[in-house]
Amino acid sequence: MPDAPSRRSLVSRLRAGARAFLLSEEPPESFWRWPGVGRPTLSGVNVTDQTALRVTAVLSCVKVLAESISTLPLMVFERQTNGDKRPAAEHPLSPILHTLCNDEATAQSVRETLCAHVLLRGNAYARVVRDGGGDVREIWPLAPGTIQPERPRRNGPLVFRVSEPGVRPETLRADQVWRIPGLSWGGATGLSPIALARESVGLAIALEQNTAAALRNGARIAGIVTHPHVMEDPEYQRFKSSWDDAYAGVTNAGKTVILEQGAKFEKVGMTFEDLQFLELKKFQVAEIARLFRVPLHMLYDTQAQPRANMEQASLEFVVYTLRPWLVRFEQTIARDLLLPSERARFFAEHNVAGLLRGDFAARMAGYAQGRQWGWWSVNDIRRLENLNGIGPEGDVYLQPLNMTRAGEPPEGTGPADSAAPKPAAPEPEAPDPQKENPS
Repeated sequence: MPDAPSRRSLVSRLRAGARAFLLSEEPPESFWRWPGVGRPTLSGVNVTDQTALRVTAVLSCVKVLAESISTLPLMVFERQTNGDKRPAAEHPLSPILHTLCNDEATAQSVRETLCAHVLLRGNAYARVVRDGGGDVREIWPLAPGTIQPERPRRNGPLVFRVSEPGVRPETLRADQVWRIPGLSWGGATGLSPIALARESVGLAIALEQNTAAALRNGARIAGIVTHPHVMEDPEYQRFKSSWDDAYAGVTNAGKTVILEQGAKFEKVGMTFEDLQFLELKKFQVAEIARLFRVPLHMLYDTQAQPRANMEQASLEFVVYTLRPWLVRFEQTIARDLLLPSERARFFAEHNVAGLLRGDFAARMAGYAQGRQWGWWSVNDIRRLENLNGIGPEGDVYLQPLNMTRAGEPPEGTGPADSAAPKPAAPEPEAPDPQKENPS
């Protein structure tokens, strides 16, 4: 029987392992790796992030979000003392987020990969390579399942154990990892949307499999063939083979059945209309779109029209779907990629102006109003249209003639005018006695 110190050591190790497991908020990674297991569902199919991507609705939602977020301009800005912001193109992080994350991957492809990871698994991780001064030089995405966050000590810093295939396991510090968690219970790691909604995704997979099986077997003529006598095995095999060749499959659906030797066919299967496969599949597409909060018309559902015009629909997509993810990326960049001494001065921000642009007539009307009332210059408007400026004269701001500063009287009636002395009235002339009495 182990002594007291050994028992305490064992308990301490178990508690440490329990704390590390609770950080993941998910079953261990080996649960995903069991062959043919994945996440069990009531529909009878196993759901993992890989099998979920075989559903076109899941794939479309992930592509819409990942491609929209990764193609938005992401720049580093510097805060000015007057409250303005200035593009900090000279910052070492700016070209990494905007152009190249490493020698093999562009910034768009890395951000798209990280978006797909967090959308499917609830967490995205990337290895951060820094120089001697602490500035970021490279960012490398880490495959889901190869990294596990842990907290060795209570209230201690997070560490990340990386176990990539063919590479010796290593432990990374928090400043060596860019992590983006999704919806979370504790904030350290996120929950997998596919795991949480596995029943809806599993039902969509089951509908796809059942539809494919029904088409393969010929759902239009599924039924029972009865024969007046018991067939021996060679005769049965010949009858079955000839039946499959003539009537099974999609290309043979709807053919006239010709039977011999008194055999009869009884239709017992239901058609697609009876099973309402199409209605069920449409409902599951809507369920999956609701999971990722993607409008149905963006999944090319021709019957799902936006409630308002396309400009309003695009605004709703940016505000309610993209903005939460954009804020996640921007704030994790400040936490994991900027130095602590830089966070008060620099920040990263996406430019969503291109997604919020209206049609040509609406833009021109807005530009005219902004130019007339003085909050836009010619160069400001040209930059919004992705055009070069016209020089220093394009930075001039206009002011309407009938506008003055609040509290000032109109021009010509200012304090100086009211305080100026008024000219004195001419004094009347004294009467001339000779003119009054000419005699």
